[in-house]
Amino acid sequence: MIVVSGASGQLGRLTVGHLLQRVDAARVVALSRTPDAIADLGVATRYADFDDPAGLPGALEGAERLLMISMGSLTGAPRGHVNAIEAAVKAGVGQVIYTSFARAGEPGQPQALIQNHGETERLLAESGLTFTALRFNQWPEMWNLVGLPAIAVATGVLPSNSGDGRVGHITRDDSAAVAAAVLAEGGCEGQLLEVTGPEAVTDADVADALAQVTGRPIRCEQVSDTELAAELSGRGLPEMYVQGWTGLGTYKRDGWFDVTTHAVERLTGRKPSSIADYFAAHRGNEQSA
Repeated sequence: MIVVSGASGQLGRLTVGHLLQRVDAARVVALSRTPDAIADLGVATRYADFDDPAGLPGALEGAERLLMISMGSLTGAPRGHVNAIEAAVKAGVGQVIYTSFARAGEPGQPQALIQNHGETERLLAESGLTFTALRFNQWPEMWNLVGLPAIAVATGVLPSNSGDGRVGHITRDDSAAVAAAVLAEGGCEGQLLEVTGPEAVTDADVADALAQVTGRPIRCEQVSDTELAAELSGRGLPEMYVQGWTGLGTYKRDGWFDVTTHAVERLTGRKPSSIADYFAAHRGNEQSA
């Protein structure tokens, strides 16, 4: 049996969809805190909440492989991750596939959120479970989350504080396809897999991709951290996003996302989408964010 946690979320739903292209629906169980919300997935469902440990071993019973979709935390590995790992041990899960982040366990990793993915990887290694960490690079969906494509299309300028820093953007759908492939086929045991798009691009490349898709002239303009924060704040973006995106630019600048691998094509048999492919597939979002 293959179990997908967080199945009501976007990554979980996409993963189940890709999984059903590889295995029979009778082999798949989807977990959610709201099972009724995933009744449309066409697979068996079970209630599970990583923050409610009592019922987790039962929810994972019979799992040959488990997709453990991560929770965010700025203060160490979330208690929910600890609960899920302990439950997987009790339930005798054959393999845990954990959704991690780029370069999570590397020495000197400056980002608290990513450090804590590394901490969860360490807990999995110490648990005795067979596991695989899928270290996804940044999703291009984050661009629309902060509304920068809309700003660029409206003004012709994409403000950036990332300098020449490059990012190996991978789409959420490609991430789900990779997760489904490992869930269906197994393998990759004990591996910390960096999973990226086809190339690492600068923000200037992102501006070019937007111009290509929209047919409008757009250029990337480098600004200071303070100037970018003021620009985003002035457009009404919540302070959490302002600080998060500005900080992200400094990490790009320092090269923390400059990773490119062939993991998507090797594991799924399909080529990953480029940043231009993503904007073309979601045309209109960049004008309404």
